[in-house]
Amino acid sequence: VLTTVYRPMGDRECAHLLKHGVLPETQPYQTIVRGGAGRKYAEKYLRGTKWVDSQPTTIVEFVCERVLIDKLFAMQCKPEDGAISHGLGSKGGKGLPLFNASLHSGTSTFRLVLIKRTK
Repeated sequence: VLTTVYRPMGDRECAHLLKHGVLPETQPYQTIVRGGAGRKYAEKYLRGTKWVDSQPTTIVEFVCERVLIDKLFAMQCKPEDGAISHGLGSKGGKGLPLFNASLHSGTSTFRLVLIKRTK
């Protein structure tokens, strides 16, 4: 069974993902958020209602096996303005190696779903 998670990210992180097919170990929390509520939450970063210093420009949708996402969220999760997030990074649940392994093996896939550019 598959499920979706979303991640807002800046240009540098997105470029790494597109080039290498995995997320870099550059963000301390590196949030992913689940399902439709997660996408809505992630889009707040591009629409200016949420702010982080990593300057997100892109929302990436990841399609993953539900068992992986359940495992990550069992390791760590927190409520985020109507959604539940998991931090892949060292200040979160530290699930980045598991998440990247699923991307590397092809059991998880990704696509860019929203890109913001200034004029």
